[in-house]
Amino acid sequence: MSTAIFTDSVYADELVSIKLHFGPHASDNVLRVARVFVAINECTGRLRRLYKNLGAGASTTPLGKVLWPSPTVDPAESTEGTPDLEFFSKVDRLRGTPINRTTIDEENKRHAMYLARMRTEGGTSTVDVLVKFAVKYNATAHRLLASHDPPLAPALYSCKRVIGDMFMVVMEYIPNSKGASLYNASLSPSALELVRQGVSQALDLLHGENLVFGDLRELNVLYLPGERRVLLVDFDGVGRDGEDRYSACLNHEVGLGVVRLQIMEKSHDDENYKKLMGRLSWGL
Repeated sequence: MSTAIFTDSVYADELVSIKLHFGPHASDNVLRVARVFVAINECTGRLRRLYKNLGAGASTTPLGKVLWPSPTVDPAESTEGTPDLEFFSKVDRLRGTPINRTTIDEENKRHAMYLARMRTEGGTSTVDVLVKFAVKYNATAHRLLASHDPPLAPALYSCKRVIGDMFMVVMEYIPNSKGASLYNASLSPSALELVRQGVSQALDLLHGENLVFGDLRELNVLYLPGERRVLLVDFDGVGRDGEDRYSACLNHEVGLGVVRLQIMEKSHDDENYKKLMGRLSWGL
């Protein structure tokens, strides 16, 4: 049983799959199917009423925010609620910029990154934050770099598991006016030296805790020219040296020099650091 929704694009997903085995569990299976159809009937009824009102030229139109996430912290993981967030845009994965187009390309459809306004303590003001949903996230590594002076990663405000078996990661948003990733960047010799020092220092801190960054490339390094510093981002793939493995879905085209499910080692970061600096130095 599947569903499809058309918002900024068409998204299709499986709602539920039921094997109707009879025998000892026949009664439970019948009740489960009945409950599923009752829920679907209620939802489709609400949708029909919504569409009917829209077609009749209702004076009010549903706010766009109904299309944004509405996360709920997994009660088995934490008794604390989610931060007070108001989502207002999706984020382009490559450029880190808000997506304000009516359609989204396939690359960005696969990544759940959003901009939101987070109400500060006391509720007197808000701050723009980047919210990322990920199946795996190493908050320890992120906090290690974010707590360094000066910070070597964006501030991490929250990292909680939410319903849907994903982590909701709320962090500092770095707008393009302050800095951007090294993706397609052109650096001066002095900027290149800053990047060299900053990335090396970040890797030293991680390796000192036996952590492997695992995905060192231009996309995951931010350069802030006004503050003359560098930040590492994207801690989804961080793992323990000699223990954890790279993803079974690792994209070989990114050129990290490792294979799927290979044991992670600090030496891999060192090799990718050399390759990164070589690519950035080319043409200077």
